[in-house]
Amino acid sequence: MTGWTWQAWFGLIGGGLIFAAVLVPILLVQVRRYGALSFPRLLGAAAVSVYAVALVAYTLLPIPEVRANCGAGGGGLELVPGHSIGDILRETEGMSLLRTLTSRATLQVVLNVALFVPFGVIARRYWHRGPAVSILLGALLSLAIETTQLTGVWGLFECAYRVADVDDLIANTAGAAIGVLIAPVVLAWMPSAKNLRAERRTPRRVTVWRRWFGMILDAVAVQIAITVVSLVVLVPKLVVSGGTGPGVPENLTELSVIGVGAVILVVVLPAVVSTGASIGQRLVWLAPEWPDGRRPLGRRLARAGVVGVPYTLATTLGQLPEPVSDAAQTVSGVVAIVSAVVVAIAVVSVPFSRGRRGLSLVLAGGELRDSRA
Repeated sequence: MTGWTWQAWFGLIGGGLIFAAVLVPILLVQVRRYGALSFPRLLGAAAVSVYAVALVAYTLLPIPEVRANCGAGGGGLELVPGHSIGDILRETEGMSLLRTLTSRATLQVVLNVALFVPFGVIARRYWHRGPAVSILLGALLSLAIETTQLTGVWGLFECAYRVADVDDLIANTAGAAIGVLIAPVVLAWMPSAKNLRAERRTPRRVTVWRRWFGMILDAVAVQIAITVVSLVVLVPKLVVSGGTGPGVPENLTELSVIGVGAVILVVVLPAVVSTGASIGQRLVWLAPEWPDGRRPLGRRLARAGVVGVPYTLATTLGQLPEPVSDAAQTVSGVVAIVSAVVVAIAVVSVPFSRGRRGLSLVLAGGELRDSRA
């Protein structure tokens, strides 16, 4: 069994890293699709990440030394259905029942079945596909894996480095079918995506975690805005120079243009449009509300600028080119310190402010509500 355990660790660690890398997009998709976060389905997404990496490890790794493998004929094609049964009978002849069941030939078949049981469970209960479609998807995935092995990862290698086996296809499909059968029991606790979508427009209370997630999305929006404006400023220079020009801001003038453009995109425009909510607040279904029922422009700009302006400018000044004056470095340092203090107060103030409105709305004199209310 030691020959089959390292792939599990590879899947656990690699899948965990992939899940962490895509966690924010997953959370955003959940909030927009279901109207709120679903921890069970988030756990399901983590399991899918781990299983996907483990599946790659079990079916395509380790990659052998190409020349040695091709010379030894390490890969090939096996099209005789049921030959694995003959292999088991031949290799376990004269063995006891226990040794037969734990022999490598037997375990090879059993593990090929077991490998696709999680896929059947995921397809049937997590993706909510029908039984026939789930089994068909398992068969198609297995066929894709066997084809990848046969073609040497679609021509990346000079020869097939594993045997593309019809019995593996049969065993994998059987595993998917078993997963489909047990899915309603194994994932009975998993909420239906359809039911969650049906409640998408239901207002929810404003929570600390929801506010903080909106702040994270605002920070991501700042990075995207800076990147977009930087491209607008720098790409024409690269085109004119034939691609030999610098791909970063060269002076304070360019950096100032980038900073002002980013502020307009992520601070000013969201503040003057509709409810005046920030990009992150809109994405998590939040909106500011003013005591008199109106939407005064001054208060909306104040709400947006308290944290948004120093953070955006500090992030932009982080691209400050090396050969700059001491005065510019001093200004950059001061802005970075002010931004760090303001952001820290904004984050910490959320759980201690009425209605989780936080620093910006406290100073602007507003409240915070669910935009669907």
